[in-house]
Amino acid sequence: MRIAVIRTPEVPRTCGAGITAASLAAAGHAVRVFTDVPDDPDLTAPAGGGTLRVQPWEAGQDTALAAAWSDDPPQVVHAIGPRAGAAAVATGVPVVQVYPADCPGPAAIPAARTGSAQGAARVLASSEEQHTALLRRGVPRAVLRTVPAAVDTDVFTPDGPALRRDDRPRLLAVGSLAGGAGMDTVIRALSRIRTAELLVAGGAADPDPDRARLFGIAREAGVAGRVRFLGPVEGGLMPRLLRSADAVVAAPERDVGVGPVLQAMACARAVVATSVGGLQDVVVEGVTGVLVRPSRPAELAVALRGVLGDDALRAGLGIAGRDRAVSRFDRARIADALTVVYGELVGEPAAEPAEEDDPEDRTPVGAAG
Repeated sequence: MRIAVIRTPEVPRTCGAGITAASLAAAGHAVRVFTDVPDDPDLTAPAGGGTLRVQPWEAGQDTALAAAWSDDPPQVVHAIGPRAGAAAVATGVPVVQVYPADCPGPAAIPAARTGSAQGAARVLASSEEQHTALLRRGVPRAVLRTVPAAVDTDVFTPDGPALRRDDRPRLLAVGSLAGGAGMDTVIRALSRIRTAELLVAGGAADPDPDRARLFGIAREAGVAGRVRFLGPVEGGLMPRLLRSADAVVAAPERDVGVGPVLQAMACARAVVATSVGGLQDVVVEGVTGVLVRPSRPAELAVALRGVLGDDALRAGLGIAGRDRAVSRFDRARIADALTVVYGELVGEPAAEPAEEDDPEDRTPVGAAG
């Protein structure tokens, strides 16, 4: 199938465009990516029969998209973010619209009701919570499907090199440093956990006002000497960083991208996370990790102390997390689920992904209305 994947500058870098495009190419599709982040390390050429072409998103591309692919038009467009969706719908090619968890779409979603000569659009939710939210915002149930985020379980593995560390327990937090992303809660929780160090990966290159704000919180909490801000971490360094951690913590107050948590689980790291958004679908309480309420540093600290202080619990959570990442969120499985959705639009039915054994089956994966 010929697929165009579009991401535009207003969506966060962690929207998953790279892993989506690479997964589809690895599944045998001819994928063309229009992106403002052409150096995305997840945009790796497939080893199999598919193809992956990357084209930088340029100024004025919104109105010149059809001309950009006039030599080889796609059968379907996977549009990430409202701007990408509007540009794609204007070309008349069937559109599968995605609204990243940490980039809310408009209050009303006109693309959900837009048809084209080739078929009706689809809107993708990445979690049960987002599925419900999109229904409430007017997306017709008939066009809404749920397909979660993907992780490359061949790259993110328990075995392999890890960054050097000392004997102190190591916590790792990966993601946005902005307000509401929960890094302040993690830092305040650290003040209640003796001896542990916290590595924070994410944010922008210097100068970063959010990093400065969080360092001020660390200083006030008396843990500045136990917190290290690494800045953006991508590519081959991320698996090594994850493997070096005793536990990975994600404490957002709102729905955010779950990619870092899936990567941690694939590396068999124990996860402690807040019960918001897609994290509730990914982390199975007491099986693959521990869920706590958001904005409660004391509660988060109790959960982290419990995980850090129990080697058997930590190992068990990691093993179950790896199993769940492979059986539910592996990129090949998610590519199959997306292919089912695309097939609805272009008239090429695809077999549903086969269900596999899993320790907890509450989360449907694949095309589900």
